[in-house]
Amino acid sequence: MDRRTFLKTLASLGASIALPLDVVAATEPEIDAAWATASRAWGLFEVSDYGTLSLANFEAPKTRAEAYWLDVRDLSSASDVEAHWSLRERIVEHYRDLLWERANKASLRAEENDQPFEWPDLDAQAEEGWEAWLDGLAEGDRADVDSIVEDWLAEEPDWCLEADELYKTGNAQGAAYDHFLSEDREVMEALDIVVIEGEFPGSSYYAAELRIPVEEANRIAAAKGWEIRFVEEGSA
Repeated sequence: MDRRTFLKTLASLGASIALPLDVVAATEPEIDAAWATASRAWGLFEVSDYGTLSLANFEAPKTRAEAYWLDVRDLSSASDVEAHWSLRERIVEHYRDLLWERANKASLRAEENDQPFEWPDLDAQAEEGWEAWLDGLAEGDRADVDSIVEDWLAEEPDWCLEADELYKTGNAQGAAYDHFLSEDREVMEALDIVVIEGEFPGSSYYAAELRIPVEEANRIAAAKGWEIRFVEEGSA
């Protein structure tokens, strides 16, 4: 749902929001300003035929930092990095490059001293040793690693390859799930909203579901003065 439609839908549901006089003819800066104000105060959720909720004004993250809610401090250990395969590949490759530099220097020294030198299996060494190397880095030696992490976080996620990692935060359904994880219990019970964290072991279905009709939910929310509304998916 785009910003203009979001504002029109909220207004049609009785939400008290400040809108440009003519939403249809309003300029993009006017719509953006109204959207920023309304989206901070109001929650609008689309409801699928099965009750699954999606955040109506969801906008896809433009960077991995936004998608994963991470910064470089959250990715300092090998166990942190291991959870993100594409970052892991870059860290392992960096460590392999360091091993190559070390082996090359040893090779040159051996050549100068007329000694034999056998090149190690750098791929195997990098794969087997990167975790201990990363966790053993002193604070002053992390500049290159931190730069790799920062570059990775600044990039847009690969939505095809990282979908399994982003099912909780990377789409409108995940955003609704996250919202209702911390919603007030009174709201959850009155609106009969439940949070699903995997339908079965191994399931990636994480969602919030509305178990009562949309009209009833909106009626209750309005009567309680709650700044939350619902709309049938695709109806706006």
